[in-house]
Amino acid sequence: MARTEAVRSSPSPTNDADRTLVVTRQLKAPRELVFKAWTDSAHLVRWWGPQGFTIPECRMDVKPGGAWHTVMRSPDGQQHRVGGVFREIAPPEKLVLTWAWEDDKGKSGHETVITVEFRDRNGSTELVLTQRLFESIQARDLHSQGWTSTFEKLGAFIAETKGE
Repeated sequence: MARTEAVRSSPSPTNDADRTLVVTRQLKAPRELVFKAWTDSAHLVRWWGPQGFTIPECRMDVKPGGAWHTVMRSPDGQQHRVGGVFREIAPPEKLVLTWAWEDDKGKSGHETVITVEFRDRNGSTELVLTQRLFESIQARDLHSQGWTSTFEKLGAFIAETKGE
């Protein structure tokens, strides 16, 4: 089951903690497999994006400084482009990457940093995603919904493909 929380330390909406999202998910698979699901584009296109979304385009240069880009197609056919750069790759423990929505001309919007930790829990994996700093609490909350749905798809993908 996914656990999603907005990290809050004060009522001020401009506080960094208010613009940080943490999502935790337990997966019954070794962390090497879960890490591969995040770093192999053939795997990622099968689970990435909220329920009902597909990934018609995915490019990943999985190395520090390498770029990544996906196009997510919503159920109504709208395309949502997002991309960034890998900052840190520590298989199978951690990924750090930037995230920014792109317009139709490839211009990036506000950038956040995502840290994904893959924690070994006796053959299972505790996945902890931290994304920060959002422009607003509303943007954080929209991403919370998206990641929660995406992690449901990741859980189903992992259950289907153990050992691939």
